[in-house]
Amino acid sequence: MVLNAYTDPMTEEQRKALKRLCDQADIPDKSGELLTRPGAQHMIEELRWKAAEQHQGLTHRS
Repeated sequence: MVLNAYTDPMTEEQRKALKRLCDQADIPDKSGELLTRPGAQHMIEELRWKAAEQHQGLTHRS
């Protein structure tokens, strides 16, 4: 079975996490997109990784 956003949509918790992470990263909000649970999780992990990378870059410059 192929997963799609209609049969396996992201959870409300994932939607909230995406909104918060997009706001923190100052990028367009992705929480309104039709994403699968795995797709949303991948995007959340990517945003967290980028945030951690940016945070490390800022602390090393100090």
